[in-house]
Amino acid sequence: MSIPILRRFSAAVGVLALSAAAAFVAVAPATAVTNPGNINPDTPRTLTLHKYALGAENGQQLGTGQEVTVPGTPLAGATFTAARVQDVDLTTPAGWDAVATLTPATAAGRVTTADNFTATSDTNGLARFANGASLPLGLYLVTETALPVGATNPAAPFLVTLPFPTGPNGAPANQWIYDVHAYPKNAVTDLTKTRVPAPANSEEARNPDLIRWAINSDIPTLAAGDPLSTFTLIDTLPTDLTYLETGPSGVAPTSVRVANAANVPQTFTAGTDYTLVYAATPRNLPATSTPPGLTRLRALPGGDVTLSVLSRAVTIPSTGIITNTATSVVNGSTETVSGSTPIGQLTVFSFQSENNVRTPLGGAVYQVFLNQNDANLNQNPVSINGIQSWTTALPTDSGTTGFVAIPIITPGNYYVRELTPPSGFQLPTPSQVQTQVVAGPTSTTTPVQNYVEFEHDQVPAFALPLTGGDGALWFTIGGVGLIAAALGTGIVASRRRAVLAPAVA
Repeated sequence: MSIPILRRFSAAVGVLALSAAAAFVAVAPATAVTNPGNINPDTPRTLTLHKYALGAENGQQLGTGQEVTVPGTPLAGATFTAARVQDVDLTTPAGWDAVATLTPATAAGRVTTADNFTATSDTNGLARFANGASLPLGLYLVTETALPVGATNPAAPFLVTLPFPTGPNGAPANQWIYDVHAYPKNAVTDLTKTRVPAPANSEEARNPDLIRWAINSDIPTLAAGDPLSTFTLIDTLPTDLTYLETGPSGVAPTSVRVANAANVPQTFTAGTDYTLVYAATPRNLPATSTPPGLTRLRALPGGDVTLSVLSRAVTIPSTGIITNTATSVVNGSTETVSGSTPIGQLTVFSFQSENNVRTPLGGAVYQVFLNQNDANLNQNPVSINGIQSWTTALPTDSGTTGFVAIPIITPGNYYVRELTPPSGFQLPTPSQVQTQVVAGPTSTTTPVQNYVEFEHDQVPAFALPLTGGDGALWFTIGGVGLIAAALGTGIVASRRRAVLAPAVA
């Protein structure tokens, strides 16, 4: 082989190697090979892409001229275009001279839409141009035109020839490869949004109208040289929720947490590394990384950012489910997810029953507790928007009496205790009951839910004087008794004087 031809081969390999630095191209052994310089135009040529998420475990290997096993997560839904670069004839020395001088940027000006092919990765991450059929001989510019879900950066465009030369240093050396495999990768993030349950018996749990959300996104692993230009997490609150920057005493406020790949928290400061400002009109809470924060995040690949949002439920949807959406914007790539949580209420009814007729009673006062011990000791009642006790409604002309609603409450088991009975009635026995709250509003008809009732007895009657004939008789008997007692007392006194009189004389 002449030295100029070897140089051309080396140049072609160099083009693909440069592309491999960003797209990580690897090449499979040829299904048919000839000696260098002897391209067989009758041998079918194919191009297969293997699409993976970019990570620390798979982003370091350059193309070797061999098909390789690549670790990582395959990505479906990535669409690529392979556009044949015009006026490059690989059967001539001039064509290979052109290959040596072109870059993806310069080649982009020499492609036409009429001479290109598209392929979309499947669930295994495989994208086969022309469904594996033979492609025309030539130089191709491969560009990612649609990102898979969660991808933040497209794979860098790269050039590849069909067939592809292994070059003098390849393995095997100096052969033509007609079935080419490349491994372009994406930086990806995984966005999630979940309801964070309050710790048992905590101050946050004793405010069961509070709902905390965790919006979490991975920090992407970027290819060398790729910047991290944007990283924003956005919570969009529905009208069923009110945003709270801070909550009651003892409840953690809204915040941002950054951790490295080992889940070790990092110190990121509001106003310096990120901004966190609620916009009431679109009901958005964006946590936006500042330029210094982006630089620090770029150095934490594999870590994650969590936006912890404190909110208060203010209404109950008919389904009993509140849905909340979150969005991430990372390097211009947008991903949106939804999270949901159940919410309920609890209605208490106070009444007296006589001959199976219920009479509603107003003025009964109730509190709600997380556990039986607190209910027994009358301590740590729950609070709904700052209110800790609820009183049943007094009689009205409309007849809607005896009810009171604890309006917004997270589903779970609670203890309801009556503190003060209606006027003229005793505390019921027992004065506290356990009840379960489920998602949705109260229903007093089958199926009954989110409802508890207390029946009352009147206070005992006072002992009053008897009246009528029998009463007069007893008053007469009582009067005669009093007179007899008085006479007896006079006789005893007279006898005592008679006994004592001689002693005095």
